[in-house]
Amino acid sequence: MNIAIVKFELSEALQHLQEFVEDLQQGRIKEDDDAKLLVKLDHLFDHMNRAWNCRDMSWTEKDTLSHPEFMRLSNTVPNFLGEKVMGEVPFENE
Repeated sequence: MNIAIVKFELSEALQHLQEFVEDLQQGRIKEDDDAKLLVKLDHLFDHMNRAWNCRDMSWTEKDTLSHPEFMRLSNTVPNFLGEKVMGEVPFENE
């Protein structure tokens, strides 16, 4: 595991999360502002996903990813338990 990459991505996520909470506390995001919520949470998830999905890469490998691959790794949510994919609809007989 490349601890420096994981630490970088988690530090970025933490910084954005702290700013997000401050925005909420200061009233800069209103109850009906789903668009801002979506953008903020999407950005947090990008960093969290990359912390996991890029954990075994070198900086050079991460820095030279194609844009489509970078986006794929940013948007692929880890399935730690291996049982269900987020958004998957369970079968009726489960």
